[in-house]
Order: sequence, then structure tokens, then C-alpha cells
Amino acid sequence: MSDGLIIDPLANLQIGVQSYDIARVASVYFDSEGNRCWTKAWFNGREKGEPAVEISRKLAIAFINNQVSKDSWLTRFYPKQMSVYNKAIEMTRQQLLSY
Repeated sequence: MSDGLIIDPLANLQIGVQSYDIARVASVYFDSEGNRCWTKAWFNGREKGEPAVEISRKLAIAFINNQVSKDSWLTRFYPKQMSVYNKAIEMTRQQLLSY
């Protein structure tokens, strides 16, 4: 208590939202000749993953070289899944901030 007011011990608490993040993995792979490429994604630790999407070799190499962020990549090739992901993260953020 300070000046008759109750002090909230959690008032300056910083919430690490990454702790509440949803796992998402993106990968690229090539055919045996290295000409055809695909990307595949897994969300929330699901074993099966999303269907593979054929992509250009240039895009695959850009992703491998970290020239495209994982979230941008997933948004481009898996927009519905990323929409669900973004809504879930926002809902979690709102719930945490409302306490």
C-alpha cells in the first residue's frame, strides 16, 4: 500500500507472447534432378502437415537463403492456415492483456 492505494505487483509485468506462440514449420525440397521444387508446412505440431505446393527453384533458393521470412512464406503459400494462426495469436494476446 502506498498513500492508501493498493499497488499491483504485476503492473509492470512484461508478457512474452512468444511463449504462447503456435508452432509452425516450413520447408522446401527438390526432386532428384534439382529442377522441380515444393514447399510444405506443419502447424501446431501436427504430424501430417499441409499439402505440398509446387514452387519455382528461384523461390526455393530464396527461402533457403533466408531472403523470405517464415511468416511471409507461410502467408503466401498457406493463407488460410496463417489466417487461423493470426486470429489465434490475437485472441491469446487479448486474453493475456485483459487480466
